[in-house]
Order: sequence, then structure tokens, then C-alpha cells
Amino acid sequence: MNRQRKIYAQISQLGLVGLGLLGIAFFAPNAGPQRGSFFNVAISTSWRNPLDFPAAWCSVKIILLSFGLFLLIESAGTLLSVRNHKSLALSVFFMQVAPCLGLLAGGFYLLKALL
Repeated sequence: MNRQRKIYAQISQLGLVGLGLLGIAFFAPNAGPQRGSFFNVAISTSWRNPLDFPAAWCSVKIILLSFGLFLLIESAGTLLSVRNHKSLALSVFFMQVAPCLGLLAGGFYLLKALL
């Protein structure tokens, strides 16, 4: 019983960290005077403008969003796995491909904004 309580505590910690990262990504202000979502600011940067800090901050926000989603999906899949819903947990774990692609895209836009 104590081991199961420790597992549930770790699952809840993962979920809370994921929600915290999502909160930072959505509620932190965008840098610079640009309007629109932080995706548009990060995507609109070009290779000709090195050290574009507003676009770099928006790229970091994409990375935080993706990592937060990854942690939430991980905690949901682990919870389903602990509760013996193995096939459903496996399908939830496959959803982690999307945040991984978001991490790659955010890293690319961060390099694009800084170099």
C-alpha cells in the first residue's frame, strides 16, 4: 500500500509540473511589441535577423508548452498503466510523439532566432 501511494505521489507531481509549465507557456507575456500568438512570433523570424530575442522567448515558450504536454501525457499514461489499463495506456503513450515534434520545432525556431 505504501509503494502504491508513492507511485500516485510521483504521478501527481509529474502532472503538477506539467500544468505549471503549461501555465508559464500560456500566461507569460510575449516579448516585444508583436501581436498574435507566440507561435506566429516564433515562426515569423528569419535567418537574416540574428539575436531576435522576442522570437527566441516565444520559441522557449513553445519548448515549455511541449515539455508540459509531454509530462501531462506521461502522468496520464502512467496512471492508466498502474490501474491495469495497459492497452489504453499504450495508446496514450503513443500520443507523446506530438510533444516531441513540438520540442524539435521549438528548438529549431530557437536556433533560427539566435543565429
